[in-house]
Amino acid sequence: MNDILNKLYYGEITPSEMPPPAIKRYNENLKTICSIENKLLELYPDCKKLLDEYTDAIHIQAQLECEADFERGFKLGSQFAAAVSDAIE
Repeated sequence: MNDILNKLYYGEITPSEMPPPAIKRYNENLKTICSIENKLLELYPDCKKLLDEYTDAIHIQAQLECEADFERGFKLGSQFAAAVSDAIE
């Protein structure tokens, strides 16, 4: 079996556990999110529980979207690999 497939099969590759990208735009957006959350909590300290529930729901939604994107990407990659294989034969 291909080395990368072995690593995936045996759990040595876990994309969901990889650290987020260290790119400027990502880091800037994360700072913006934290800043907005802090401002909201300063303005509405009684809403911390509601804000936590909201952010938890947003995180779950983002995770579901990432899972769907991964599945679509994997299927598309498989189709590309099959097309290349057919073209080579």
